[in-house]
Amino acid sequence: MYADLDAIFRAHLSGTRAQQWTAKITEYYRSPGSSGYHAVTAFVANAIRDAGAEDVTEERYPLDGETEFLGRTMPPAWEPIEAALDLVVPRHARLLSFAETPSTLPWWCGSTADDGEIVEVVDVGRGLSRSDYGAKAVRGNAVLIRDSESRPAWAQAAGLAKEHGPAGIITDFLHSQTRPWRTREALPEAVQLLRLAPAWENPWAFAVGYDIAEMLSAAIRRGPVRVRARVSARTFKGEGINVMASIDGAERPEETVLFIAHTSAGTKPCANCAAGPALMIELCRAIRSAIRSGNLRRPLRSIRFLFVAEGLGSAYFLSTQRGALSNIKAAICLDSVGHSQSRLKSSLVHYRSPDSIPSYVNDLTLALIEELPKEADWPFLNGPMIPLVNFQTLPYTPWSDNHYWAGLRVPAPLFMSWPDLYFHTQLLTADNTDPVVFERSGRVLGSLAVGIARADESEAGPIMQEIARRAGSRFGKVARTVLQRMQEGAQIVPRAQREIRYLLKRDADAIYSVLDLVAGGDQKNRVRAFADQLVADLHAHANAELERLKTYKMAPDSAESFGERSSEADEIVPCHPADRLPPGVVGLSYDEQAELVDAMRGEDARVNWETLRIISDELWNFADGTRTLRDIADAICFEFGFEIQPTHILTLARGFERAGLFALNHQARAGGPHG
Repeated sequence: MYADLDAIFRAHLSGTRAQQWTAKITEYYRSPGSSGYHAVTAFVANAIRDAGAEDVTEERYPLDGETEFLGRTMPPAWEPIEAALDLVVPRHARLLSFAETPSTLPWWCGSTADDGEIVEVVDVGRGLSRSDYGAKAVRGNAVLIRDSESRPAWAQAAGLAKEHGPAGIITDFLHSQTRPWRTREALPEAVQLLRLAPAWENPWAFAVGYDIAEMLSAAIRRGPVRVRARVSARTFKGEGINVMASIDGAERPEETVLFIAHTSAGTKPCANCAAGPALMIELCRAIRSAIRSGNLRRPLRSIRFLFVAEGLGSAYFLSTQRGALSNIKAAICLDSVGHSQSRLKSSLVHYRSPDSIPSYVNDLTLALIEELPKEADWPFLNGPMIPLVNFQTLPYTPWSDNHYWAGLRVPAPLFMSWPDLYFHTQLLTADNTDPVVFERSGRVLGSLAVGIARADESEAGPIMQEIARRAGSRFGKVARTVLQRMQEGAQIVPRAQREIRYLLKRDADAIYSVLDLVAGGDQKNRVRAFADQLVADLHAHANAELERLKTYKMAPDSAESFGERSSEADEIVPCHPADRLPPGVVGLSYDEQAELVDAMRGEDARVNWETLRIISDELWNFADGTRTLRDIADAICFEFGFEIQPTHILTLARGFERAGLFALNHQARAGGPHG
């Protein structure tokens, strides 16, 4: 697929230049609304204009803690100025400063008096329960909260701490740990950028490394510990800016393939966030250079580059441009696309657009990752066949702006690196990126964007065939898994039958989605007839696998073992307002979420805290007023490979209902479970 485009990007795209753009961006601290964020936004606007973009425009929106776009409240702007944390008792020592470790100040933390304040440090352990605070002298002092790994745990601990009235918070939380490399003990010096809940009044706060937290905790066990904190930070009414740059299409300029990256960042340097806008600048430069040189015909559709404050700019754009969203063929979201894989224990990852939006984009991207030329030659044949850059495809994951776009039904794959040894810490400098990785991601993403932008009826057929080929392979994999699991004593035939039917419907819809690239008239009719034939062949293939499954012997209790028993989930049909973005996990307390995670983990050991987020997003996206919770639970389990009961999805739906975001309508269904 698109070997000609790969050759063009090999000739015109430079990973070294992308790394240089990254280094420039990391010179600034880029919290939304801050002076550094505005400086970088102006920088990328000028850079992409110089790279040849034909139209560069700006739109501004308020960051005021009040304005809402599609249910998303814009937080106030926040900017750190300076800070230092010193140990006073039992000895004098500088612990850390903002100047040396910019990630130390959590977003939206408050300030001290100008000359600072001296307070006692109270160790509350993980601080996840009110009993951790008990009769301790928290009010007016600083609490030391220890690491618990997950983002929900940090939000819970910070919220409980604020309830008890401390002057400040000190913590060594490290998010998204990956054993054995990215752990609190393995990276003692790493300081994680954190966020407090956006508010005009918050305690001052410092994130510290494991070594500092261990020292403070040990000292507290021996006697009183006092620190001098000095924090200067601004929480204010500011504004965000969206920058849109274009390469106009030759025939259908209103139709768009959109690249998205954020000019905001967790901290300084934060090269992972900087890599996205840096590669967008280089992609624009490469495409325009290829067009000017005659190596590339101007595509039919426009290719546009949207620079946003992460999440916030997308919410504003989607709110104000809803009428034009149908013209966006894909929103390609870029994050950490240039990581050095050896230094950061990392891989490039394509996170698929969610199954709730069946689209050709997923299989087309997978084909490019697998089939485009790689970095090294095979000794027995000239040609780059051996990958030196690891590039994997994984299910939908709401790491960045992609989940907002998917929530409004725009296909939105996300590209980033994971694991990430230094994720959102002061250690993630631009020299931890790699030009070779930038070039591999740039060749795949550039080929994907231009391939979609130029596609017409002549290229629709091969894309459809690619989906059909992979769909047949997926049917066979389900059937093969049944045989493997039966040898282990498991009985999953009913589940496998449902999964094949689910995949058939999803992949047939993905094949028909290619028609969106074809003009009307006889041409579209011919392509539709070809799609009909491919889908008919898929039905035959799926039916053959289903017939084969009928021959497998099942244990008498196998139906009950895999969720076939009737339940309330068969009758509930959830729906939600159309004018809201996916809200994440809402309506459940921290303890209720913990109980739900434990219950799901009892059925599937792969479940963790982060699982709640991907399930919640797809629960929201699938809830269109026609599917029952049983249907949605099946779809989610097949998309992510979980084996959990529909009752757990119902618990999350009850949370949405409690938050006033879901209507859970009851609708009796004939025929028992699954209709």
